[in-house]
Amino acid sequence: MFLLRAHRLWVRMIPEDTKQTDTQWVNIDALMKDGGQITLGRMAPLDGVAVAVVEHDIYAVLRRKPKESPASLLHRLDQAIGVAQSGGPRTNEVDDKRYVLRPPSTRKRR
Repeated sequence: MFLLRAHRLWVRMIPEDTKQTDTQWVNIDALMKDGGQITLGRMAPLDGVAVAVVEHDIYAVLRRKPKESPASLLHRLDQAIGVAQSGGPRTNEVDDKRYVLRPPSTRKRR
């Protein structure tokens, strides 16, 4: 086991060969096996954001609560993904007119 520092957060990484990994975040695992990805950290101008997407489909956008642990944020993200995968509503905690959630633009290289 080792620690990884990402955007001022210490996240304990669990080796892939443990049984705990298979059951701890089932929905995150299913999303990633489906080609999706999660992002944790800073997404300017916001700090402490957790986002789950598959291609251009946004499943969840969460903001880290004050004093919330990274493990707790991942747990909430896993639950929000599960709700979205079962046809429920998408979670958007950044629902503000100042911020628009959309896929990043791709620019052609010259």
